[in-house]
Amino acid sequence: MFKENEELKILVIEDNYGDFVLIQEYLTDEYSKFKIKRAENFENARKLLEDNRDYSAILLDLSLPDVDRPEKLVKEVLGLANSSAVIVLTGYADKDFGMKTLSWGVSDYLLKDEITSSILTKSIQYSRERKRVKRELEESEKKYRNLFDASPLPMWVLDRNSLEFLNVNNAAMELYGYSRQEFLKLNIRELWAEGETLGEETWKKNKNDFFSLQLKHRTKKGKILYVDIETNPITFDGRDARVTLASDITGKVKAEKDLYHSQQRFKALVQDGSDVISIIDENFRYSYISPSVKNILDVNPKQMEGRNVFEFIHPDDEIRIKKYLKFVGKKKTVQLPSYRYKDGKGKWRWLETIISDLRDDPAIDGLVANSRDITQFIYQEKELRESLERYDTVAKATSDLIVDYNIESDELKFNEAISEIFGYSAENTEFNGSWWDSKIHPDDFGRIKAQEREMVERKRKLMHSEYRLACADGSYKYVLDRSYLLTDNSGNPKRIIGSIQDITDRYNYIKAIEDSNERLREIAWTQSHVVRAPLARIMGLIDLLKNHRENIENVTEILDNILISSRELDKVIRKIANKTEK
Repeated sequence: MFKENEELKILVIEDNYGDFVLIQEYLTDEYSKFKIKRAENFENARKLLEDNRDYSAILLDLSLPDVDRPEKLVKEVLGLANSSAVIVLTGYADKDFGMKTLSWGVSDYLLKDEITSSILTKSIQYSRERKRVKRELEESEKKYRNLFDASPLPMWVLDRNSLEFLNVNNAAMELYGYSRQEFLKLNIRELWAEGETLGEETWKKNKNDFFSLQLKHRTKKGKILYVDIETNPITFDGRDARVTLASDITGKVKAEKDLYHSQQRFKALVQDGSDVISIIDENFRYSYISPSVKNILDVNPKQMEGRNVFEFIHPDDEIRIKKYLKFVGKKKTVQLPSYRYKDGKGKWRWLETIISDLRDDPAIDGLVANSRDITQFIYQEKELRESLERYDTVAKATSDLIVDYNIESDELKFNEAISEIFGYSAENTEFNGSWWDSKIHPDDFGRIKAQEREMVERKRKLMHSEYRLACADGSYKYVLDRSYLLTDNSGNPKRIIGSIQDITDRYNYIKAIEDSNERLREIAWTQSHVVRAPLARIMGLIDLLKNHRENIENVTEILDNILISSRELDKVIRKIANKTEK
């Protein structure tokens, strides 16, 4: 006899009272304690199951008066049974129908004519155990599915042989952008980024084993992801499969790459950079100096560690540098003035240095000095200063107007001659190209602008031109403009430097000579034409008197004509004299 820790509860759905009593006797023979209820038809069974579904087993007769179709009856009872085991008791000897009921969820199928107390007890026990195992499996599967679906990490199940998707969770759909229906039409290979071969190789070697690897995947929108894959072989819905957990490590990989590049950049800055980076202790001794000091100052960095900074600074600059170092600690950053520093060959190099106080940083525990070699800049600055001084001297020494025109900024600069020669005040005038154009005489403007365009467009280095330029008082001066075009390394015009000479006096002098020459030409013409006419008449009349006097009847008339011609000649000579005096 079975002894149960809990009381057995049996519901018998049977219209035949005799069969119910027989079943009760079978149970009495095998169980020490149990409770049994009877439902004479399906309607009573429904009410009992709706009120209480906590039965250990339900024994169902298929021939009930209120249900004419056994199939419908079985399915209705199974729908109401909840977790109770359902055992069919009938006189039907149709094994096919019995097998069919088992496929619907019935726990066992017994013929009434073959039932004994032991058979019934064994069926109840086995059915209850199968129901318990099934219930545990369902709960386990439910937990697995809940874990699978609710996992924050992407998960999927693949066919172990074809690598087709069998299931995916929400996190995978969110990460890759595919819907569940789209995923189930895909093969995992379609997620692999172009050129990714590691997944295929690893799958072939570990088809039935656990493995993990890192792969590059591609989302629906084409975004590249880096993922860590962990995958185990399982059986899924009767198929050989693999369950896979994917961790998106794109951010981690990017951070690692950024860190690597940052380290490489730092290495390049420290080893091959144009700055010398050093750490100095409170006694101004080098505790570290970057390898770049070898290339910049030709000094071995190891030989400098432990040595005092001022061993290398020029004595004439030491006091000035120490004056600025007093601010270290009061300010986080101090910029030192340029100073001379002895290189590995004993030559003096010019450096500029920025000191940062990082003594409170345990990783540094000192002063960080960033030093740059500015020797070439110092020499270039000196040459530029000397060149500017020479330019300023020349500008002051010459009486010409010196013009510097920046083509890009449209800015004009002049020397003091702009005021001395033309009367313009540099303080009250904004000088640019438009201003200069407005000062060119209208009759000269077109010609001069054409020459300027030709100079810039054809990149002619020199241009000489004469034109009239307006003064501040509205008058015009004649000027000689000698301009030179400056270009950049690519040959693009950048500036025009011009020397403007006042040639007004010279122009007026030349104009006076030209006027005088014109008058002389008129005199010469007068001499050759106007003077000769009266003179020729006088000479003819005199010849007549001299050689033919005896034949002349009226001498007085001839003399009068000579007098008239003489007066005419006198007028011409006076006119010539007046022109000569102008």
